[in-house]
Amino acid sequence: MLLPKPPSLEEIQAHIPNIGPVHEATDRPFWSVMIPTYNSGEYLRRTLESVLCQALGPDEMQIEVVDGCSTRDDPEPVVEELGKGRVTFFRLPSNRGPAHTFNKCIERSRGHWVHILHGDDTVNEDFYKSYRRACESVHDAAIVHSRHYEIDDQDRITRTSRTANTARQSFVVTDFSNEQALVNQCCFPTVVVKRDVYERVGGFCEFFQHYNDMDMWFRASLAGSAIFVNRVAANYRLHPGQDSARCHRDAINIRELALLTPLNLERLAQLKYDVSTLRTIWRKKLARWASYYAYQLDDAGEFRGRVRHALWSFRLDPTPHRGIFVAKSVAKQYIQRFLEYRPRGVGNCEPHR
Repeated sequence: MLLPKPPSLEEIQAHIPNIGPVHEATDRPFWSVMIPTYNSGEYLRRTLESVLCQALGPDEMQIEVVDGCSTRDDPEPVVEELGKGRVTFFRLPSNRGPAHTFNKCIERSRGHWVHILHGDDTVNEDFYKSYRRACESVHDAAIVHSRHYEIDDQDRITRTSRTANTARQSFVVTDFSNEQALVNQCCFPTVVVKRDVYERVGGFCEFFQHYNDMDMWFRASLAGSAIFVNRVAANYRLHPGQDSARCHRDAINIRELALLTPLNLERLAQLKYDVSTLRTIWRKKLARWASYYAYQLDDAGEFRGRVRHALWSFRLDPTPHRGIFVAKSVAKQYIQRFLEYRPRGVGNCEPHR
């Protein structure tokens, strides 16, 4: 079946801003921890506490909160209370989407390595100590990531990412670019990128709403080595109010993957990678992800989301099995609508006496 036509690489490049170098006279710490926030509420407090408790001074770490013009809360008092002058604050004049806020974070960073940590995620003990060892272990290191926990709004662990089958504390992932071309290998709060890599490949692509991170980590990996830290170093919070929840319900996630994956394969081909196998499997692989998300949404009672993802799984891999899955999903949605909207008393009548 026909899929949406992806933009050309030239069209995408127009949505990727250039990142200028840090001014030569600037004092540069090793780390820039840049915290984008937008209506993060009390989650921001937990994020800041997780960074500040690691007690790295300003000579080693810049910490700044960049507010995307929050409308439901004011994060500045939280920064002043917890930061006590240690954390700087910058507010954007308007909200132009997550990717724009991430790019402002990079532009304002001074460190040699940049960690963009969402205002509702957290890091675990010794995150920066263990990551610095990994960053300095390979001369051409470009991007570092690790395992993570998924947590809920009460900080309860709901899922743990897979462990690497090795006892090594960190290692170079040799096939990272090929894997990242098809499936996002990194959870956002676990990722740090060398600032001069952003200067070489540009910032986050503002064309994408949901998978601008997958695109960014892929481009970063083409500029040097990708390193994996073999520990649970950060926590990714899932809660109903976040933007990614909306993208999953509306199947924006799958649509963007259907646009981004062919672009990634074209980029690899231009760099003389052998992508023949990847070209034959990417649609089936993405169809499996669409089905996986459909079942997740079904468990959450999001039956419209299930139908949207079931339809995408069929568009990507139009087999009889997936056609049946679409039919079942649509039927389940209509049954649910009937149960929700049937008149009171229907099916509840007492027999005539």
